[in-house]
Amino acid sequence: MKILALNALLWLFATAASAQELAPTPKADFANWVIESNVKTPKISTVKFYNAKQELIYQEVVEGKRLNVRKEKVKKKLNEILVQLAEKNTKINQYNLVALSL
Repeated sequence: MKILALNALLWLFATAASAQELAPTPKADFANWVIESNVKTPKISTVKFYNAKQELIYQEVVEGKRLNVRKEKVKKKLNEILVQLAEKNTKINQYNLVALSL
């Protein structure tokens, strides 16, 4: 009985130890965008665009509109802007690209 309890205890610790091994996070090799907003101020959002090296290439604060990421129209417009910005591959001055397209 003691051997069975000891084996069960060892098996429990072995599975817990192996579950904590995490694979390294792969580096992203694609451009992307991120929308940051606050619950208290839902009509003020910051949209950030990153290149394939994950360097910030453009940032814009959109006021007066609530950007709903679940809507296909919003995703499509942001992806179109991302393609335009990624082709230039340089940091862009402050324009109202997002506010004008949505």
